[in-house]
Amino acid sequence: MLTLLKGHEQEYGTEYLRTLMLNGDILMLENKYGEAYKMFYDGSLFAEKNLDRCSSCELINRMGRLKLKQGEYLGAVAYFKKAMAASTSCPPETRANTETWTLNAIGFCYKSAHLPDSAVYYFKTNLDTADRYLSLLPQQSKYLIAIKGFQYLHLGEIYIDLKDYKLAEVYLKKSIDINDRPNYSQNAAKVARLRLAGLYIKSSRLGEASNLLKTIEKDLRRWQAAGRNMGDLTSYLLRLQWEYFDKIKNTHEAYNAFKRYRILQDSTNSANQLAETVDLDEGLKQTAQQDKIQLLSKNNELKTTYLSAIIVFSVLTLIILVMAWYSLKRSRKNVHELTNLNKLISDYNLQMQNALTALEQSYEENANIIKIVAHDLRAPIGGITIAISKMLEKSHWSESDQSTLKLIQRSGKDSLALVSDLLKTHSGSKEIKKEPVDMYSLLAYCVSFMRLKAEEKRQRIELDAGYFTALVNRGNIWRVICNLIANAIKFSPEGTTIKVLMLKKEDMVLITVDDCGIGIPDNMHDKIFDMFTEAQRPGTIGEQPFGIGLAISKQIVEMHGGKIWFESKSTNGTLFHIELPYKTAV
Repeated sequence: MLTLLKGHEQEYGTEYLRTLMLNGDILMLENKYGEAYKMFYDGSLFAEKNLDRCSSCELINRMGRLKLKQGEYLGAVAYFKKAMAASTSCPPETRANTETWTLNAIGFCYKSAHLPDSAVYYFKTNLDTADRYLSLLPQQSKYLIAIKGFQYLHLGEIYIDLKDYKLAEVYLKKSIDINDRPNYSQNAAKVARLRLAGLYIKSSRLGEASNLLKTIEKDLRRWQAAGRNMGDLTSYLLRLQWEYFDKIKNTHEAYNAFKRYRILQDSTNSANQLAETVDLDEGLKQTAQQDKIQLLSKNNELKTTYLSAIIVFSVLTLIILVMAWYSLKRSRKNVHELTNLNKLISDYNLQMQNALTALEQSYEENANIIKIVAHDLRAPIGGITIAISKMLEKSHWSESDQSTLKLIQRSGKDSLALVSDLLKTHSGSKEIKKEPVDMYSLLAYCVSFMRLKAEEKRQRIELDAGYFTALVNRGNIWRVICNLIANAIKFSPEGTTIKVLMLKKEDMVLITVDDCGIGIPDNMHDKIFDMFTEAQRPGTIGEQPFGIGLAISKQIVEMHGGKIWFESKSTNGTLFHIELPYKTAV
């Protein structure tokens, strides 16, 4: 189908989208998660560009299911919430199915991530949603009632974990009442009965537990005789029988149930070990476009500054390589060193951005020198990435260590991308390249990237943003946001909060960085965006200013057809605003 539709994708948009989705489903069943993600991702971009938001909803949901299969529950929630937003443009019948299914998936993710309060909220919200659609769409009553049966089951399981047995019993019985009927989920009814039997055992209601276990055993034997695979339910039944007999001091029967449970459990575990694990991040690598950095060439103002900065950066890169090698040998005792190393990379990466801008503005006289220096930088920066990758291959890292190492690895890759873009800048192409960018993900990455720097001053960075897609150059806008957050950190006192906000305003996306800093004096208002401005001041703990960050940011924003400005607050602090055109189609 992909071959037949090649060159006719827009003419047969619906068929092309369906082909990508089914192809992704097959790849997902084959555990080829990276290739499956690429199919879903390409399909969602095609739908947003050529069809409508509703068409992308099902594909975004599938990307969430991929994350869910890999146990990345909170990552899956982000995709499911995005699918919910896309479903608002669907017809009522489609929206009812999508909303209820997605709310159930979000609740399940929070439940699996051991966040019971959030899970309860979404399951109860789904019950209200199903009731609302039952009055609007009576023809879908069977599906909506079935959804309610599953929500009651999930709520019963959560309240068992919370030891609220009375409320758990109410919900489990409601689930059984719905599902234990023809044409409904008999399997869900049996799971609810098993959970209820376990509840009776925990609360010492042993007579009720005995009767229920006998009924369940009889049903499972009838299903197994009909050729159905009841392995998981049988395993759970045996475990409950073991607990029940142990509770009533029948050691012989308890041992027999335990032995059968262990045999079945070992068999199930062996089968599960055959499942192949594939890294979903590989799909992201295949589909994400390379960040590009391109600014307009200007006069010869930054030649001396750039050459000095590049020498300093080379020395610091060698220091970082030595530190990375030393950290590798220190194993688990290197948490403090890894954190310092990441902060160094963050600081020097920002310096590299400023140096890169200086190079672009002195292009004509420095092209040959730049190419040589940039080429030589690839080896030490690549060494950082290789060193961190080898550290990540070790299995003994704590979760905190792994998180820090991955952030360092990402910083190193961004530095390598900056060097690559530096070489491409002098290849003769001056046109800025834009792409559809998920602005929420971009802002979240900027906040995460700058958080360690803020922690040096005991500051907090809060993000409050909607989910929008804009047509921008991702690398350039990333530099602007990081620069504004860095300034907010620099000029704000210790222990304060910096807020990053984003909302849609007509046909523009408005991004605001709100700090509680020392403000901008009136006599500096007209000079703040000038290159090498004299309006420079040290930070609140003596941080060194460069005087070019805001000028560079202004150039980038104006290249995107937007604008940047600031407001002084009546109290201490400043609001920096960026306005960018809101576009979802190329």
